[in-house]
Amino acid sequence: MNIERDPQTLVAPLDQLNFLHEAKQYIDKNLTSTQAYYLMTSKPPVWLRAAFKLRDFLSRHLGGVQPIQGFGESTKPLQVGGKADFFDVVKVSDRDLFLQSTDKHLSVLLVLQIEEYDGLRNELTICTSVVTYNLFGKIYMLPVSMVHGFIVQQSLKNFKLNLETQGFEL
Repeated sequence: MNIERDPQTLVAPLDQLNFLHEAKQYIDKNLTSTQAYYLMTSKPPVWLRAAFKLRDFLSRHLGGVQPIQGFGESTKPLQVGGKADFFDVVKVSDRDLFLQSTDKHLSVLLVLQIEEYDGLRNELTICTSVVTYNLFGKIYMLPVSMVHGFIVQQSLKNFKLNLETQGFEL
């Protein structure tokens, strides 16, 4: 995928990345980046919760990585230095949310950015960049890279379902 990104929105320089994915979604003008994140990650489907459990089991036993336990149900305000599920909050504003997760095998940066689109909608861009540090990180990213786009697509469907229940429009 040929993606032109601001280098500040990537976990490492473009030529050093092992994975890069971008998705876009039109959203209600009144939503913030934090609200968009929570709408995407709250009430994850059973299959995604199971995938996180499998990830935690394999990563802990094969790579010595702490469990991340997937996405939670929190809607609390986010602040730099705090946590959003298993991510560290690096930057947060109404229009930008930078979340990072780093261990000895890899580093992931998830960036949600909101830009004005038209009088009724904004455009949400979700960019995930990963750099691996060793063989385990590369092996870990093989299956993740194959399903990541599907997971983001399903998270955006989840976003739409949760959005409707809270009275926002697309």
